[in-house]
Amino acid sequence: MTRKIKQIALVVKDVQKAMDQFVNVLGIGPWDVRHFTPAKVRDFKIDGQPVTEDFDFICAVCWEGDIEFELIQPIKGPNIYWKHLEEKGEGLHHVKEVLSDAEIPAALQEFADKGIRVLQTGWIDNDVHYYLDTEPTLGFVYEIGNGGKIGAPDRRYPEKK
Repeated sequence: MTRKIKQIALVVKDVQKAMDQFVNVLGIGPWDVRHFTPAKVRDFKIDGQPVTEDFDFICAVCWEGDIEFELIQPIKGPNIYWKHLEEKGEGLHHVKEVLSDAEIPAALQEFADKGIRVLQTGWIDNDVHYYLDTEPTLGFVYEIGNGGKIGAPDRRYPEKK
């Protein structure tokens, strides 16, 4: 089976600083920046349990060729990014495979059959994500999702001059 890897994601302490480094060192940008809160994320679950607490995390994304880079900064509330920062510090968090909506249930079952559970899931507009507990075997979280369209970013960095 050919995997359709489309994203490499890093967890960072300061998304603005990380974007600056990508822009200034690698020339990668501009970045679409979004805050994800209960107002924007629906059916948000951690370890299969609905999240009822207030939460906020920032995601900044940028396409470089066929790969989307994502920078994630947790701000408050429950999410799996805090654990990564506490245990590993900044760095590679997950890679994402994009599947059609029809392919996702079979893929989730395939991982479940291997004893790999869903750590976190949720919907943002038409985009769904499932973070899978592959860190013990792969060294990072594996994400599957549909790559669905999401709304406009809260801001873009750097801004066009």
